[in-house]
Amino acid sequence: MATLVMPEPNARWSSMTIDRYAALEWATGVKVVKIGDLWWQQVRPFFYRPLLPFKKYDLQRTTDGFSRIATFQHAVEGGQSRNSYLNPLVFEEPRAYDMKKLPYNVQKHIKKALKNNVTVSRIVDEKEFSESAYPCYLSFYERTKYAFAASRRHKNGFSRWSHALFQFPETVVLGAFAGRDLLSFEIGCLVEDTFILRTLVNSDKALKLGASDLLLHSYRISVREQPNIRTIYEGMLGQRSGISEFYLVRGARALALPAFLHMHPALLWLIRRTNKNTYERLIGLGNDSPLSYSSRPSDHRQKAS
Repeated sequence: MATLVMPEPNARWSSMTIDRYAALEWATGVKVVKIGDLWWQQVRPFFYRPLLPFKKYDLQRTTDGFSRIATFQHAVEGGQSRNSYLNPLVFEEPRAYDMKKLPYNVQKHIKKALKNNVTVSRIVDEKEFSESAYPCYLSFYERTKYAFAASRRHKNGFSRWSHALFQFPETVVLGAFAGRDLLSFEIGCLVEDTFILRTLVNSDKALKLGASDLLLHSYRISVREQPNIRTIYEGMLGQRSGISEFYLVRGARALALPAFLHMHPALLWLIRRTNKNTYERLIGLGNDSPLSYSSRPSDHRQKAS
C-alpha cells in the first residue's frame, strides 16, 4: 500500500537549479545536452529546444556551439529576428486561482471526486509508489497506447523509472486515491520560480470518478500558497495528444512567444510540402491565430489521459 503524507497548509516545495532539473530529466529517460551554459532537450532526432522553452534567449548566445547538422528552435529576446512562434502552456497568476472561476463541468468533476471520497496526498516512498502506481500506469497505457518510454510497461522498467525519480526528493508526486487504491498521479517540480508539471497518468477509474480534476485542483491550491512560484508550466501546445485540451479548458493559456527556427530552408520547404501538421507545429501559432482545440468541457474530458 502507498504511504500517504498529507501536505501541510504552509508547506514550501524545494526549488531545483536548471542543472539539477537537467539531471532529473536525463535520469528519467529524456535526452538532454548542455551546450555552453544552456541546457537543451532533444525533442526529435537532430531537433532541439531549450529545456526551459518558456524562457527567451539571445540569438547569438544560442547559435554558438551547435553542430551545423542540428536543427533547433527557441524563443528570442525582444527586438530580435524571428521566423516562428513557440506556444508553451502556462497557468499565469497562480496566486489568483479560484475554483469558483473554473467552468461548471470542471467544478462538477471536482465535487464528484470529493463525493466519492477521493483524496489527494503526496507520495514520498519509492518502493510503495512503484507498487501502487504500476497498475495505474498499465490502465493508462491500455487506453492511450502511450509510445514514449516503452520499458515502463514492464514491471522491472517501471521500477527502474521509479527509482530514478525518487533520487530527486525535490520532485513532488501527488496521487489521487480511493481508499488506499491509487487512481492517478501527477509529477511536478519547482525549477527556479516556475512549477513544471511533468507527468500526468490517469487510470480508467480516475476518469470516471473525477480524480484528475481533483489532482490538478490540489496542485493549484498548493502553488497558490507559495508566493515564490511565479507560474505553472505544463508543456508545449499539442505536444501530448489530449493533454493540451485538458489544461486549456481549465484555465491554462497558450503563449505566443516570437521564436527563431534554425533549420535549412530546403528542409523546411520539404516538410511544408510533405507534412503539413509537422510544419504547422514548427511554425507555431501567433497572437492572432485561433487555437485548433475545442473549448467544450465535455470534449476535453473524454480526451484527457
